Parts: sequence; structure tokens; C-alpha cells
Amino acid sequence: MSAPRLPPPHDALLDVAEEMALAGFEALALGARSRARRPGPNGLNGSHAADSQAAAERAALAEPGRAFDALPQWLDDAEPTLPLRRVGEGFALDEAEIALLALLFVGSISEAVARHVAAATNGAGLGVPVWLAQRLIGSLHADAFAAAGSLRRFGMIGVDQDALRIEARLWLREPVLDRFCGAGAHEPEVQARIAPATVNPALNSEDLARQLRTALVDRGRDHLSPVVMAGTAEPAMVAASLGSLGLRPHLMPATAVPDDANVRDRLSRMWSRDAALDGAVLIVIADDRAGPFLGDFVDRVVGHVVVVGERPRVELRRAVRIVGDAHVASASTTDRWRSALGPSRTEKLAAGLAQVASQFRLSATEIEAVAAVVGDDIDAASDSRAAAAVLWHAAGRVAPTVPVPGVSVVEPAYTWSDIVLASPIEAALRRVEMHVRHATTVLDDWGFGERMAGRGRGVAALFSGPSGTGKTMAAEVLASSLDLRMMLIDLSQIISKYVGETSKNIAAAFEQAERSGAVMVWNEGDAVWGVRGTVGNATDRHVNAEVGDLLQRIEAFRGFTIVTTNLRKAIDPAFMRRFRFAIDFPMPSETERRRLWAQVFPKAAPVDAVDWHALAALPLSGGSIRNVALGSAFLAAEDGASIDARRIAAELAQELQKHDQPMPAINFGTPR
Repeated sequence: MSAPRLPPPHDALLDVAEEMALAGFEALALGARSRARRPGPNGLNGSHAADSQAAAERAALAEPGRAFDALPQWLDDAEPTLPLRRVGEGFALDEAEIALLALLFVGSISEAVARHVAAATNGAGLGVPVWLAQRLIGSLHADAFAAAGSLRRFGMIGVDQDALRIEARLWLREPVLDRFCGAGAHEPEVQARIAPATVNPALNSEDLARQLRTALVDRGRDHLSPVVMAGTAEPAMVAASLGSLGLRPHLMPATAVPDDANVRDRLSRMWSRDAALDGAVLIVIADDRAGPFLGDFVDRVVGHVVVVGERPRVELRRAVRIVGDAHVASASTTDRWRSALGPSRTEKLAAGLAQVASQFRLSATEIEAVAAVVGDDIDAASDSRAAAAVLWHAAGRVAPTVPVPGVSVVEPAYTWSDIVLASPIEAALRRVEMHVRHATTVLDDWGFGERMAGRGRGVAALFSGPSGTGKTMAAEVLASSLDLRMMLIDLSQIISKYVGETSKNIAAAFEQAERSGAVMVWNEGDAVWGVRGTVGNATDRHVNAEVGDLLQRIEAFRGFTIVTTNLRKAIDPAFMRRFRFAIDFPMPSETERRRLWAQVFPKAAPVDAVDWHALAALPLSGGSIRNVALGSAFLAAEDGASIDARRIAAELAQELQKHDQPMPAINFGTPR
């Protein structure tokens, strides 16, 4: 066997291309033998004139430069999903360019063809040299290898640039070769910004599919399909409708369009190639946060593009077709939930359904997935409150966590029983919880949201105080009490030195929070939201612009945001008015430290009798007390003993040393 077996229809292409290439090499060999046997002027170089004549006739019939002439007809009858056919049609390649892709394909995977290439080139180098490709494909023109040509510009072939053009080696780029072999492959930078869409056939709209088909088959003067503006159509519905047309929909938020022109150009080229090979279509989700480069990116893409949401605020060079919103307008989120759950479950959920619909911005596909999973649990719930709790929990965890620099999504573990706070602080936190829990009732049912013209719907809280006083723990307690996930944001990672990237990262974080309903927790907020400086250069202007953009996002955010800081005075006064709550976390009092020491050790921990009053006299934060308790536990485990006053004192000395504080003399006395 000269080549591996491939899945259909890729195996058929391999067989045909291999047969054509081998016939071409045979023709080259016949021609060479004919020339070698041709008689000289005196007839001394050809002992068998008849054999020489026959060889010459066979070489003339074979015509090596026409080895792939039958390939276009074969492709016309081949499967429409064959990647070679797709890429030929998608980029309007001529017959010689398509033949070159076929030759490079079999040259990479067929042992017989590879051996012929090695023999013809004395085995030097990888790939097929230009001169050999031109002998096998007589109509192959120089433009096929040009940097600006489709084959190179869109990353289909590689060219050895350290050799004379005629000697340069050619090969298929790996993503193309993999697809020709029936395997999926993507450029990492494409995967980082563009993801396959989940297609739910139940969401297909026949009317929308008909409109999309009519628009996409149209061609402008540039021979490209027009950019389709689908307005308010739901992305999941657009994806399902495109899927019914045999296309593979992919999703890209407009905020993922690169700011850097070179990165943007490369992404558009790599995606264009992958889309042509896969029969894919790009769905761009745009909103009022779409950057100024969306139009440029869309213009650069060769292939189908559908834009949902806000239309780019720039003129496009490509033709544009608009799909009528009246035909494809998606149902409200609450209506989606009602439809997915059915009348009896909707009735049982009562007001809880509206609360879920308001908190979590899920797609139609995700709504149906949640409804299918929790339906039986809702039926089994004892009352409306219990049924709503079941739905709330599932809805808050169905949205996938998309990787965002500096953002981690976690399940909260601490509850109200785990935290020790002064009574006024706990009362303030309870008020925060109350505002989040009853937002739908007050803002929607009672009309306060309309009275405020949509502003101030979200809840933003500032937690300030020294390190270790329980700010982040309090945020986790609130998330746990509200049964929401937490989005912990590391500002050291989300802030980028590249202009515009910080705003892009922040936009992605807010997008994920809005969909999942998670509590956003920004630790050390003064690092990015401190007092804005004077403008000294272009970078200062961009930094201040990004801070201003963040202030607007906080105000427009519909969810729950917590910012923690050790330095409340460092927060920009312009930002303070965005907070509905500002809570100071002071160092714990001696009474609170006594409670912290008493409950910091788990029940299963082997703790000797200790005078907690003596320890509580030391002015430690809750975080420091936890560090001491954990460290002393490890000391006890190492010694195979219990946690006693001596080990606690040893770990206490280590903790104080971190803060440049001396270890005081402690008289544990009689345990109390």
C-alpha cells in the first residue's frame, strides 16, 4: 500500500490525485528515455530505431504537463463537502492552482509519489520544487507562488524563500493537509477568538433560513458574498438557520477583533482559509461596545459573514444585505423560559421565573438545556420558592466559562456562619444581599427601573479596609447566600501594556458576567481605579480613556459588582458615586478576635486546651489568624502531635515577622 487509507470522500481524492501524479511522472520518464535513445547524426546512439520511435510516440501521447487535466471534471462530480472543492470555489482558484494543491497533497502523503519526487530531485529537501510542479502542471503560472496570490496570502501553501524561485520547494500548510486527510485543525489564534456555535435544530427559522440563503448566494462586484446584517435576531437562531443550509456556524464577539492591524489582517486571512475548507460561516455578535476595527476586519474576510446586533458604524467596502427584523425578531427571555418549561412549571415558578430571566442572559439553546435538566426537580419541589431555587442554581451554572486573562470563575464556599463581623458591618452586608435578591420586584414589578430610565439597575459595592479583614471572604459569603458563582479578577493580569487591550479584556469579563449572572469581585481596585493622573503623553490619554470606559461599564452593568481596596482614599472621587454601597472593614476588635480564634480550627482538628483570651489580645486580622491556625496544624501533623499553645506561638512568630512586628511575650495562663 503506497498511501494510508483516509475516510471518504478524502480517500477518493487521494486515489485520483495519486493516479494522476504517477501518470505524469511516467510521462516524464518516457520522455527522458526517448531523448536518451534518440539516434545521433550517424545513427550511433540508437541501436533500435523501432523502439526509439515507439517510446517517442508514448511520450507524446502522455504529455506530462497535462497530468491533472481531468481533475476539474472529477471535482465537479465529487462530494460538495470535499475541502479541495470548497477551497477552490471559495477563493475562485483556477484549474492550475487547484491541481497544484492536489499535487502537494499526494506529494505529502503518498509513498509512491514521494519517492518519485525524491528521485527527480536527488532526494534533497522537502516538498515539491517549482520546476517539477510546472512540468507536471503545464498551465501553472508564476502568480500562483506570489506572496500576494491566494495560495500564499491565505496560508494554503508554504514556499522556501531561501532558494531561487524556480528551485524553491512548495508544500501544503499543515491545517490544509489535515483537512485534506479528513481531520479538523485550526490555527491557535483563530481558536482563541472564534468558536464553533452549538446548533439546535429546534431553533431553526425557515423564514430566516430562506432570507439568509437568498442573501449569501448573491455576489458583489468583488465576487464575495455580502455581509448580512441580521439585526436583533438571536445568535442561536441564526446559527440553527445557517446549519439547516449545510453551513457550519462560528461565533465571534465584536470585542474579540484585534486592535493591532497586523494581527487583525492575519486573523482574517487564517479564518478565511479555514472557513473555505470547512464550509463555515462567521456570526459576529456586535453591540455598542464594538471597537472601531470591526468594519475593517469584516471587509478583509473572504467568506460568509453575518452580523447580529449593532451595525458597524463605518462604511463597508463589501456589499451589505439586511435581513428584516420583523421576520426574525427573537422572543423575550421570559417568553423563551415559558416556552421551554411549559405552562404547569411556569405557573409553579411564579415570580421566580422573572427573577431568573432578569439575572442570567442566556441563549435560547442554554435556556432549553437548563429546562430539560431541571424539569423533574421543579415538579418535585415542595413550593414555588423551592422550585425557583432549583432553576436559579442551574441557570447560574450553564453558561460556559470562556477564558479571559486575569479572570477565574469559582464556586463560593463560605457562608454566613463562617465569617465573624461587627454587627454594623454584617447589617450593611445583609442590606447589599437584599438589594440584589429583590431587584426584579422593586425595579420591574414596582416600576422603579422605568422611573430611573434604566440607570442604576446593577448593584455596585466598595469594600475597603486593611488586608486580612474579611473583604474577599464577605464577597464570597454574599455570593454563596445568593447562590451565584464568583468571578475573581486579577488586575495584574487583566491590565495590558498594549494600547486598547485592557478595555478589551474588561469588556470580555463583563460579557461573561452578564451571561452567567456571576458576582464580579475586583480585588485591589485602587490599582486601576485610583485617581487619574494628568495627561503627559499618548499612553496617559489611553490609560485615562480606559479608566473612563470602565466607569461607564460599571454604571451600565445590570449585575452585582464588588470592588475591594486597602486604600479607600486612593479611589477616584468620580468613581465613588457609582457605588450604591461603601462598607469599611476595620481591624477586628478583641471580642471579634476571640470568636475568630474559637472557630478557626475545624472540629476534627486535635486542638489542646488554649487560652483564647490571651491570643485575642494580640491585634491580628482575621487573615493572619487563619494563617497561624493553618501553620500550627502543619507543625502538629509533622510531629504527630496535637495543636498546642507552643506550636501556635511558633507559627504566630512567623506571621508577625512577615509584618515586621516583634513577637510579644504571651502568658497563656489557665485556658478559658
